[in-house]
Amino acid sequence: MMKILLLDDHPLIIDFIAEQIRKIDSDVLVMTSIGVEQALDILSTHKIDRVVCDLQIKSGKSVAVPEYCAKHNIPFMVFSSYVNNSLIHTLKSLNVNCYVSKGTETQHLITALKKLINKEYFLCPEVVKEQHILSESDTPRPILSKAEIKVLNAYKAGLKTEEVAKLLNIQTVTVRNHRARAQERNLCGFQELIRRFNYWDDSHSF
Repeated sequence: MMKILLLDDHPLIIDFIAEQIRKIDSDVLVMTSIGVEQALDILSTHKIDRVVCDLQIKSGKSVAVPEYCAKHNIPFMVFSSYVNNSLIHTLKSLNVNCYVSKGTETQHLITALKKLINKEYFLCPEVVKEQHILSESDTPRPILSKAEIKVLNAYKAGLKTEEVAKLLNIQTVTVRNHRARAQERNLCGFQELIRRFNYWDDSHSF
């Protein structure tokens, strides 16, 4: 029996998607999650065959579940209100099977679910269109070291450089160095780096 995990923090959306899946294949076992951590726990403890997930879950945008799927070769579909070139690029790098906007027609969602079950590829028209538009809302996911993430989290809380150093028990010059390296790696200024960091709640780390 095929098991499909649905991740979305809106119960009505979960119910609607589950209903569409059962119309396609009544033998599918649908499991649900309203949070990323819960979804990752289900994935690690059950043999899940397919995943349908939103990206905006409570605290912010997260691709932790798509990353898990990519690592474990689980076909997955994203069903999200957020569609921009940065997300498209990120999801394509994770070999997304289907990417569908929540603003699309129901028929496109149904098509995507059928494609997902068959391990086929599908982008809804809104996603296809967005690939050809340079959008100001595009926000590349910053690539940061674990130390840089700690520093940016402290800045995000409104602390000044000296306060960040005291909080993390490091030298002020070390804080500035982490900040400078993060800006250099991500090719942006500090305010833009903070904007990107705030946009993504699970920035790349190495």
